[in-house]
Amino acid sequence: MEQLLQGLGFTPAEAQVYLSLLQLGQVKAGRVIRKSGLQSSTVHNALHALTEKGAASYIIKGKTRLYQAADARLLLKEYQERQERFEQLLPQLLELQKRAQDRQEAEVYEGEKGVMAMLSAMIEDAKPKDAYYFFAADVSGMNREIQEFFAGYDRRRRAKGLVVRGLARKELRPLFRGRPQIRMRYIGFPIPANISICNGRLALISWGERPTGILVRSRQLCQSQIDFFNEVWHRV
Repeated sequence: MEQLLQGLGFTPAEAQVYLSLLQLGQVKAGRVIRKSGLQSSTVHNALHALTEKGAASYIIKGKTRLYQAADARLLLKEYQERQERFEQLLPQLLELQKRAQDRQEAEVYEGEKGVMAMLSAMIEDAKPKDAYYFFAADVSGMNREIQEFFAGYDRRRRAKGLVVRGLARKELRPLFRGRPQIRMRYIGFPIPANISICNGRLALISWGERPTGILVRSRQLCQSQIDFFNEVWHRV
């Protein structure tokens, strides 16, 4: 029973003193001390706390203070009211939690090595069977270092056990020959390019004179791109 009272916010001493008061009725603090077996200072502190909580009350007869427990039904009512207040607050608490989870962050990477570092960061803490989606770009005319990076990137994604799917224009089909670890579908209409999504991260790449990558951490934005990817995937 004491543990149940502690679940309602009572300390162990308060629970023991309250139960003693229920059994003794209207009594002096000394009777509670003898009944509970607690130290005098502990009982007096508990009586003060219970009075503050409305779980006990006292009257003064002459120079003597007599304590008594509040009706146990009042505790139930107080607990129910606290639960109702919490339930009213709950939507706001959940909204604060959602905002924290959906907080968006973006990092900019510059240069070829910067873009490669960004793509590596995308899968660094990915787990086996995580999905990796990408809208392909034509990198066939780019330098050997970029070509070698993507060959190594294939091996790293395979080693991590990622499920890799890509969408590309039909004319890019030759780029993916000999890469069986990637599931590809080819389309004949315009789609975005240079976009990858994995593990709550979205990578945008611009292969220009000065390659630039933007890595966005946003599960909401990632999900919208995944939904679009799947819509195109199943249309082909």
